[in-house]
Amino acid sequence: MATVTASKYGTISKQGSSSWSATRTGTGSSATNQPTGSNTQVVKLGYETSKGEEWDIKRLYLAFDVSSYASGYTITDLKLYYKPTTSATGVLKIAIIKSTAQGDADADLATSDYYTPLDYSVDYADNDGTDIWADSTTLSYFDLNSTAISAFTNSYLKLAVIEYVHDYNNTAPTLTTNWQGYNNFSTTVPYLSFTATATGYTNDIIGVSSANIDSVEGVATANISQIIGV
Repeated sequence: MATVTASKYGTISKQGSSSWSATRTGTGSSATNQPTGSNTQVVKLGYETSKGEEWDIKRLYLAFDVSSYASGYTITDLKLYYKPTTSATGVLKIAIIKSTAQGDADADLATSDYYTPLDYSVDYADNDGTDIWADSTTLSYFDLNSTAISAFTNSYLKLAVIEYVHDYNNTAPTLTTNWQGYNNFSTTVPYLSFTATATGYTNDIIGVSSANIDSVEGVATANISQIIGV
């Protein structure tokens, strides 16, 4: 299995009291980059009415440099690993969607990255309400889909982990809500795990099956498209 750890990662949060829409969109209230804490809140959906309506949203943004696997490989069994803690509150259902923030997986988040870089129409997981942020200390993962795999050809996979019921579906909460997920960054920065099968030159050479050939004249088959023009 191959692994790639997020090179840029962080959260953006926003609190608001004017409306659900205004809290969900626009510019965030605060951004945190490359957190190191052992019990860091990373995703949240809060709603309460004790002092008038107030909403509280936090999203996790992850950027991976997968340029080493952008060509010459077939990618399968793609998973996103994280290390939860037992500080979770409620049953936090999550969705994983496309993000265009964080440059070439080399730029820090700004509060302006809160909403505009997110593409809610591009799912990087099933996003059917079955993925739940774990309330444990066990290394956990979410399965990513073929759309996420196809992003490898762009050299960078950039995504956001968001709350599913209200944020992903753009449905304003009507009941008091306090769903939170936490990660232990002191031991585990979220990372991708996948199988990368070299494609390379797929023909036999002098009767030897390509499956049994690792390199030709010292060049790995993954980097060979033709031999003597063939």
